[in-house]
Amino acid sequence: MAAAQTQYQEIMKMDVIKTALIACIAIVLYYLLLQWPTQANSPEEAGEISSQMPMDSGSEAREIPSQIMIDSGSEDSLSLFETPATVALKTPETKTTLISTGRLFVVENDTLLMEIDGLSGRFVSSKLKFVKNSKNGESNLGIFGPTGENFYFANSGFFNKSQGYLQPGFTKINSYSGEDNSKIYELEGAASGLIFKRKIKMYPGKYYLEVEDFIEGGLPGVDVEVTPYVVIERSEEEVEEGGLAYTYLGPVFSTQEEKYEKYDFDDIDDANFKIQSPGGWASLIQHYFVSAWVPDQSKSYLYQARKNLSTGRYAIGYTSSSEFLGVNKGLVSSKNTLYVGPKLPEQLKTVHPDLDLVVDYGFLWWLGKPMYWLLNLGYDIFKNWGLAIIFLTVLLKIVTWPLSAAAYRSMGKMRVLAPKVKEIQDRHGDDKQKSGQAMMEFYKKEGVNPLGGCLPMLIQMPFFLAFYWVLMETVELRHSPFIFWIDDLSAMDPFFVLPLLNAAGMYYSQKLTPAPANADPMQAQMMKFFPLIFAVIFAFFPSGLVLYWLVNMLVTLFQQWWYYRKETKA
Repeated sequence: MAAAQTQYQEIMKMDVIKTALIACIAIVLYYLLLQWPTQANSPEEAGEISSQMPMDSGSEAREIPSQIMIDSGSEDSLSLFETPATVALKTPETKTTLISTGRLFVVENDTLLMEIDGLSGRFVSSKLKFVKNSKNGESNLGIFGPTGENFYFANSGFFNKSQGYLQPGFTKINSYSGEDNSKIYELEGAASGLIFKRKIKMYPGKYYLEVEDFIEGGLPGVDVEVTPYVVIERSEEEVEEGGLAYTYLGPVFSTQEEKYEKYDFDDIDDANFKIQSPGGWASLIQHYFVSAWVPDQSKSYLYQARKNLSTGRYAIGYTSSSEFLGVNKGLVSSKNTLYVGPKLPEQLKTVHPDLDLVVDYGFLWWLGKPMYWLLNLGYDIFKNWGLAIIFLTVLLKIVTWPLSAAAYRSMGKMRVLAPKVKEIQDRHGDDKQKSGQAMMEFYKKEGVNPLGGCLPMLIQMPFFLAFYWVLMETVELRHSPFIFWIDDLSAMDPFFVLPLLNAAGMYYSQKLTPAPANADPMQAQMMKFFPLIFAVIFAFFPSGLVLYWLVNMLVTLFQQWWYYRKETKA
């Protein structure tokens, strides 16, 4: 009786494992549908790294085009910020107006062009010179700038309690080359008896700017308290990505308490973000791209995120300790680094050791980082991102070969024993309990574990999810061609060849996979539709991910054939 009970428990365990495996596959597919962007429908979404020559633009100020409206509402928005001593600042209500100077100042290197509004000092526009809005397009991708009816911009500078956020009123710009091949720009302006200067340093091939703001002057014999700040301001308007795809758009902070903390727009609606921390950084991320302010790591800052109800925009940034201009100190400065560009891990780590965390591999980052390194190694070898995906897929299959071997060895034995199992089932007819007990005794006698094919498959799931996140976060795949008709690994297969090949591979794999002796007929019938279901889903997936799945399938078929052949000869 005890033996029969044990066998019954084993049969029930098999059913649970099979159901769990089907559920895991369904969850993964649903997650992929929600997470992967299928097409670029917005200039903000992504572009390709091209070989286009840098745009030629001087450092002179130019008139603001009529379509660019610069509002002064940021004063009210930024007044939501607090000093590190958590003293709320008050400024008068302001209305949207054209800037009075009518000037934009251009700063650039060979990869990045930024435009600065002369009055407010904002970085109001940015163009990535080697990144296109669309495949084979002519226009460069812009990150800062208008987003629908709103704006996305960054700024740095000073405020005080009586005058609010101080506008530098830049009217002059000079540029010269540094000894380290850098390009240096110096802006100068004056307002309310104060003198403002900003020094910007840009390096060849880099997407970051070293920004140092200076303020001096004031009334004779009067101390003026100023607080350095930086801000990124944007609406919550989503980047259009089409279909059911979703990627995170919102603020991310790094502090002493949490190296990588997402605090999305809905969180800000519920409660303002505020935390004091030494070092750290503040960023706003979207699919493939990021803007981030990184301060001097030797000081402490009050990191904040708040919403301006009048403009509907969200402000994220930080403030440092207040200082005094006047008799005892005639100059106050603040130095920060602004990153505006694609999520390139090596460049991000140059700015801050933890800034590459914005390349978000999820909770499997410990698998994702080495996978990204291997993917780049594949590209260095083959100079083709499609071949790099194949290279990494094959390497992963080699690493997980022992797990796969255990599964397919068990499947091979079960396939060989399938005729005898069928005899046992026929002998006991509809008596499932006796049939199950007899089969378990038979498997035990033959040294076969019916669960041996399921558990290794479940263990491999983390590798698949990690690879998925790597492909999703690798900006280099955007608009990158493979071969023949696949001219963009981030877009779906235009002729659906890869999804159909996947379906054919899955169908053949099912033919090689023996059905469990106690398989539920309903489950078995459902499994027959899996190739068709996957084909339909993969038709809307980026071809890079489908290519991975296809190569994975081909290696799996080889493994199945190999171990079945060995068990047949045994």
